Amino acid sequence: MLAEEFKKACTNLREDEFDFAIVSSHENIVYVSGFDAPSPIGALTDLSNSLPLAIVILNAREKRGHLIVADAYARLAESQSKLENFSTFSVFNHFSPTDPGLNFINVVKNVLQSLGLNDNSYAKIGIEFETLPAILFSLLDREFSNAEVFNAKPSLDRSRWIKTDGEIKMLRRAANIADAGHQVLVDVARNFDRTSEFELWCKVKAEILKQANKPVPIPMVGELVTGPRTNIVAPGGPIPRTINTGDTGIMDISIRIDGYWADCTNVVTFGDEPSTEQRKYFKTAKDGFEAAVESLRPGTRCCDVENSVRKAFEKNGFSVVHYSGHQIGATVNELPRIVPYDKSVVESGMVFCFEPGVYAGPRGKTGARLERMVLVKDSGAEVLNKFPWGIE
Repeated sequence: MLAEEFKKACTNLREDEFDFAIVSSHENIVYVSGFDAPSPIGALTDLSNSLPLAIVILNAREKRGHLIVADAYARLAESQSKLENFSTFSVFNHFSPTDPGLNFINVVKNVLQSLGLNDNSYAKIGIEFETLPAILFSLLDREFSNAEVFNAKPSLDRSRWIKTDGEIKMLRRAANIADAGHQVLVDVARNFDRTSEFELWCKVKAEILKQANKPVPIPMVGELVTGPRTNIVAPGGPIPRTINTGDTGIMDISIRIDGYWADCTNVVTFGDEPSTEQRKYFKTAKDGFEAAVESLRPGTRCCDVENSVRKAFEKNGFSVVHYSGHQIGATVNELPRIVPYDKSVVESGMVFCFEPGVYAGPRGKTGARLERMVLVKDSGAEVLNKFPWGIE
């Protein structure tokens, strides 16, 4: 499935005259190889001295790629990677000392040589400056002195700008699983029986895991706020708070399924009909979302989409207080973004999350933010999420 993504990356690298590339960011490793590296926390990260647990080396001229992973991920890499070759490096030995850094460097050196890099001829190597460890800079300087190193991030980001059919399929699946979590929120609000934020969050997580049928990363910070905490943009939930009848609830969940993300937000009123004030805030957020979807078409600029949200808010007597959206893919929040200064032109095949939000402020008691994923098509826009809004 990911062969098309790999070819796009190699093509863009060659357009920028790169011969080789070392890919070290999670999103670009997923993009070029299909390997969804686990989050770099826990024992394996500690044992490796925080080395990258996965990188990909590309020969862009010959369109060849090689995945390198920590030995503990060998089976996972074998099942996920779309590249023909992968190698492992030893991180820890239970019975004799080992040097994970030296093991890592030796494997990288051997793979670079096997892909055709040598010290006898010039090569332009692309790296990701933000995520490549200094230990690899030292290797390149020491062992491949005829090579020059440049930033390949713009080339790789350009590859991911327009989603392939395979990526859109992955994003649809992620959106569908996120829908299940948001349906739980709506059901709990409509059939309210006194509960806490923790208990509600556990129900949401359980349903997402059931639908995904596998472990799923769900960020725990700033995802669920209820009652007075909905009056400002205030990450920090869930907390051990008992939800009261009539409370506003805002839930923003981001989940990663096989390396591709969903990001969705809904607002509800628990156990009661929404008040006039709650409906006012909901209507403003909804009008902003619908204005963004209506204006989203190939050729439109991101700043123009943001302006449509701004006008919808102004008609309801509010102003925009934060950005109105972003693209999504192998990262949850990627360029371009729906802000007044982003003049990027929208193209068919992009996938955005629109999330207009409006809040009563420190002296108020409510707020609203609504977010669904939207695919750009030649004929207009397609909303990928199907979960119902919590207030109508």
